[in-house]
This record gives sequence, C-alpha cells and structure tokens, in this order.
Amino acid sequence: MTASIPEPSGPPQSEALTRPEEIRIFAVGALKGGTGKTRLAMLIALILAVVFGKRIVYFDADSASQTSSKWPGKAMQRKFLWPFEVIRHPFETLDDEIDKVRARGNVDYIIIDVGGGNVAAFLAAVRRTHKLIVPLCPDEGDLEQAPQTREAAYMAAARNTVGGCVMYYVLSRCENSRDKTDAREQLLNEDPKVNGKDGAYPLLDTDIPALVAYKRAYGRIPQLKSLAHDPDCPRWKDLVGFLPMLLETE
Repeated sequence: MTASIPEPSGPPQSEALTRPEEIRIFAVGALKGGTGKTRLAMLIALILAVVFGKRIVYFDADSASQTSSKWPGKAMQRKFLWPFEVIRHPFETLDDEIDKVRARGNVDYIIIDVGGGNVAAFLAAVRRTHKLIVPLCPDEGDLEQAPQTREAAYMAAARNTVGGCVMYYVLSRCENSRDKTDAREQLLNEDPKVNGKDGAYPLLDTDIPALVAYKRAYGRIPQLKSLAHDPDCPRWKDLVGFLPMLLETE
C-alpha cells in the first residue's frame, strides 16, 4: 500500500462545535516502554493537525516519561508554532478528563499516549478509545510483553463507552533483518489450541521502519523542506510510511 502526503493545510481555524459522539479518539499504547509509542502518537497528531487541518487535543498519559509534554516546548525553542493542545494526565481518572474535553466540542480528534507500565491509565484510555494502536518492536522482549497488553485491552474494552474499541498491533522500529519476519510469523501463527490464548494478533500489514526522520523527530514539526535554522528537521515526505498505517486505522 502506498500513499502520498498532501500539501499541509496549516493549523485548523474552525470554531464550529463538534458533538461528543463525532469526536474520534485514538490511543497509542503498550504496557512496556521503548516501543516508539510517543513518537508514533505525536506524529499521528501532527499529520492530522498540520496536514489535514483537524483540531487535536493530545493527552500525555505516560507516567514514566514526559516526552510528549516536553515536545511542544522543544518545538518553540526551534521557532515552531505548536498546532494543538497537550494535556498531561497519567492517572486512573484519564477517562473522566477525556469526557471533559469531549464535552467542550472544540476538537475533532483526541490522541492519547499511554502505557509504559501505567496499567490504570491504560485501562482508562481504552474505555474511551475508538482505535488502540499497539507499537511492538520485533524483538524477543517486546514479543513476550504482547499478551499482557492484549489481555488488559480486552478487559478495558468490555467497559468501552464510545461504541467499541478496535485494537491493532503494528511492528515498529523495524530494521532490515529476519527479526521482523520472525516476529510477524509468531504473532500471526498464535495457536489457541496450543497456548490457550486468543489466537492470532490483529497485526497491521504496514510496518514502521527505523527511519532516520523518525529518530530525529523529537521536538520538531515536519516541514515541506528542511529549514535553514534546523537542517535535521524531518520532512513530511520522509514520513510517508506512517500514512498508510494511519489510513488503515481510520
């Protein structure tokens, strides 16, 4: 699947209110750190806000790190005007805070960065999420963690109040090695008759490669061209690999 990123439309200008049931909520989370969930969540939010002109509220619900919350400040130091609101709330009342934002009506999408061992916040996010995206590095440590995230998501999804939650796993930080192939085979060939589990994982066809642009994205807003004052800034075209994954989860 291939796609091209359209010309950015700029920060959203609309002041029209959106009904709570029309607001879409994506969570990017895993009960393990180091999977790339924060960068993936932030880049999804940036694509929606800057390229597609959507009004975004972003929740930093990772208690082990404040990377998402610090990203706008780093961007401002680099003279980037931040295009959406970031709220830090890594607590078990996250679902209540999401409800407050939905009631405001001045938002199109809510993006949540959650996990990293914070089970209570993860469960609260899934209770309010339409789409849960679980990044997973194709190595043994992350693969051993996969069942815990899936079981927690199933438990929380039973109490989902926004019409149901659909979960996707996506292999992240993939290098050119056998690891990605082996991980994909393992996740798709889970046999419930053998391990007593739930069978194959809901794994996206799209993989996220270990892009240079991905690694250098922190504190930056991608541009059409690299800026003179920030030559390492990733460009939208460098991130084209994220767009198929985003469109599949729509």
